Amino acid sequence: MARAHELTDEQWLLVADLFDPPGRRGPKAKVPRRQMVEAVLWLARTGCQWRELPERYGRWEAVWGQFYRWRRKGVWVQAMDRLRRAARTAAGRVAEPSMVMVDCQAIQGRRAGPGFHAKGGKFGRTKGTKRAVAVDVLGLPVAALADAASNDDTVLVGRLLDEHAPRLPRLELVLGDRGFRNLAHRAARDHSVMFEVRYWEERPEGGFKPIQPMWRIEDAFARLGAWRRLSRCFEGSAAGATAWLQVACVGVLLARLR
Repeated sequence: MARAHELTDEQWLLVADLFDPPGRRGPKAKVPRRQMVEAVLWLARTGCQWRELPERYGRWEAVWGQFYRWRRKGVWVQAMDRLRRAARTAAGRVAEPSMVMVDCQAIQGRRAGPGFHAKGGKFGRTKGTKRAVAVDVLGLPVAALADAASNDDTVLVGRLLDEHAPRLPRLELVLGDRGFRNLAHRAARDHSVMFEVRYWEERPEGGFKPIQPMWRIEDAFARLGAWRRLSRCFEGSAAGATAWLQVACVGVLLARLR
């Protein structure tokens, strides 16, 4: 069985044209693009520094440069879309979701050095990054965005919808907890989708009971937490933090297909 950061031949065929476009100009790559993708996934899974990249993946500077170019071109978002469609189809669902669930997570930033981190989260005690994620009814990542923790949850999820709702042609419903109730008007006005708030009005008897199907997004955050690059935010920009969140989402989707 392939490890979390390794691509099977079938998985690589799904995304090969994104990471290694046919007809690409310039000299032939010294390191195969598939190997570079696995290197980035390895870094996301282990949380190691770039300079600790094993020699089997080639020079870390070359992998870093290619990762930056993929980030700038939005290739990781395209890979998320491609893999999510494949996973939904394999599960007997229509390729594009008609409903997504959204939530945010605040995570501690690095201790020193320049960065975009700011205090936020619950009671403003977290100096770091806030992540917004949208998942479908299967818990598959649909969209991901990261910025400073000082961003309000509603603002960040609003930006997530602004950026990604236009590429979801079947989207009709967005679910969130009551912290997002102010998004209902904006979602309807800007994206012609309904926003529904789900929560327990009274605490259920007999202990914890998940809200259906909202538990899926908490499960998604737990699965993303297995990718150690996300244990803290080590990035110096929101674009970098978003890119690594998208890489981890790709890893979660690959695991689902596996």
